[in-house]
Amino acid sequence: MTGASEDQALTYAAAGWPVFPTRPNREHRPEPGRCPCKAPVTRNGFKDATTDPAVIRAWWARFADLNVAIATGAPGPDVLDVDVHQDGVGWPAFNRLKRAAMLAGARALVRTPSGGLHVHFAGTGQDCGRLPRHHLDFKAAGGYVLAPPSVVHGKPYELLDHRAATARLDWQAVRRLLDPPAAAPALRRPGGSPAALVAWVVEREVRSPKKLPGALREPGVQVPPRTHMTSS
Repeated sequence: MTGASEDQALTYAAAGWPVFPTRPNREHRPEPGRCPCKAPVTRNGFKDATTDPAVIRAWWARFADLNVAIATGAPGPDVLDVDVHQDGVGWPAFNRLKRAAMLAGARALVRTPSGGLHVHFAGTGQDCGRLPRHHLDFKAAGGYVLAPPSVVHGKPYELLDHRAATARLDWQAVRRLLDPPAAAPALRRPGGSPAALVAWVVEREVRSPKKLPGALREPGVQVPPRTHMTSS
């Protein structure tokens, strides 16, 4: 007879999501800030993730009461992790993304033990990322998430919704929306001497080399000031 976590691990694997086992539930955090409760029990962690039913059954036969984790990034899912911590919550950022229609087409919604949310999307080759100021994590290639019916500190991961969706989350677009790059200060065209004008032209070239003639893009070329102007 198999347990619930083993059955679900086999279900995830049958859907093409590589899985591996993590430590069993512990009711209490052993040390504040240091919690091994989500740690893999396999030697190589998420690198051991598999869809092979025989390997999965062997893991659960060897260890009791295991939690189940999914390796993120294709062929597994990409997951937006909305954190809820004592130092802040990710809901304001989540709502901004939702209003921007960037979360449409999610495949699954999972409530985490802390009261946060895992939003599952189709997997890609994107790297994992973090936006600590917004309390968001992005789990993709090289990452993993615990999944239902796993339990940590006595609280479960709960599936809230599941859909036959295939949308992908563009993490770089998320970053641009929530943490846009600072705009470079505009260059003011100077008045006065020809030398000041030359310095202004050279600085423009450094910032926007395609806007100047080819001769000015050659390193070390100095632009001589005009001493007089002729009419045409």
